[in-house]
Amino acid sequence: MKSDSDPESGEWYFDTVSHSVVNGPGPDRLGPYPTREKAAAAMSTVADRNKEWQDDPRWNDKAEEA
Repeated sequence: MKSDSDPESGEWYFDTVSHSVVNGPGPDRLGPYPTREKAAAAMSTVADRNKEWQDDPRWNDKAEEA
């Protein structure tokens, strides 16, 4: 079994409380990501995806805003 500190686990998570990259799932964690670097960029990834979804007409019904 892989531990939270095992760099060989292949699954990295971004802890939204401590703002650190960790191995292993848990509460307040985003992931899994395939690399430590992608996990470190998790908040940027979330912001980019939110922007894409905000601008996607399939998810943004302008008729409801009127």
